[in-house]
Amino acid sequence: MWTTRRLAGPFGMEVVGADLGQEIDRPAMKALLDLLYEHHVLVIRGQSLDKPAYSRFGHQWGRPIDFFKQAHLDPDYPELIRISNSPDVPERQHNGAAFWHTDGSYEYVPASVTMLYALEAPDVGGETMFIDTAAAYDALPAETRARIDGLQVRHMIVGGKRMEGETPLRPFEADVRHKQETEKPVHPLVLTHPVTGRKALYAVSGTCNGIVGMPDDEAEALLASLKQHAVQERFRLTCKACRDDVLIWDNLATMHSATPTVYTGEAGKRRALLRFSTRGLPPLYADRPAPFTPPAAVQ
Repeated sequence: MWTTRRLAGPFGMEVVGADLGQEIDRPAMKALLDLLYEHHVLVIRGQSLDKPAYSRFGHQWGRPIDFFKQAHLDPDYPELIRISNSPDVPERQHNGAAFWHTDGSYEYVPASVTMLYALEAPDVGGETMFIDTAAAYDALPAETRARIDGLQVRHMIVGGKRMEGETPLRPFEADVRHKQETEKPVHPLVLTHPVTGRKALYAVSGTCNGIVGMPDDEAEALLASLKQHAVQERFRLTCKACRDDVLIWDNLATMHSATPTVYTGEAGKRRALLRFSTRGLPPLYADRPAPFTPPAAVQ
């Protein structure tokens, strides 16, 4: 059995001694699930996974997301998204995740869990920053919590405001424009986790683009204040997937941001990842209500 220890931050756990290449039995899988739901972020060290084994492990966390950017998909395992800092990556795509966001919040059914398997990692840099949005919600004044509980937020793929230090918004590409025009979801501002029952701020940065029933200027000010509150250092974890690590996070209770990287093929500076994201809940928690449901017209 594996061992665990706290990551260097206010939340998150490191897992040592697990072998994700082997079939994981039901009790062990439930232990991993509950560890993630309690601590929001896991770094599972020292794996040696081929693509079939990684995909099999990912399927135990939920239904794979069909990512809309086809050029980023692995040709043999399209549920796997390739991420790298290769100098061949077009400049317009550099550091595209270096802003606070929640994966897939621009979709009717967003990502619930995301994981990264590090094939290569730079000697320096390559960290990911996370925000504990459940702790951020708990720390709000009671009157603010009462005001925002029940509010519904509109989301657009490039709809959110960026702050200093975040990658700025960029011109649409064709696939982004299509997504923007066809999928315009509304999600709760405060999300109750279907497993833990904890409330958390949901996607208050990245794609939020207004609040149902609220004037735009008032909504923008409220969302900006919640973002400023959430990204405080006291709610923040910075961690890194080193080579052969699997980094997993719960999108229902976190926001995250990549840290800017240099795009190079130089040894010691390369970063290559396989991302796997899921919708819904894991099979072991299939009896719980789904956190998101699409409109009837698109089901």
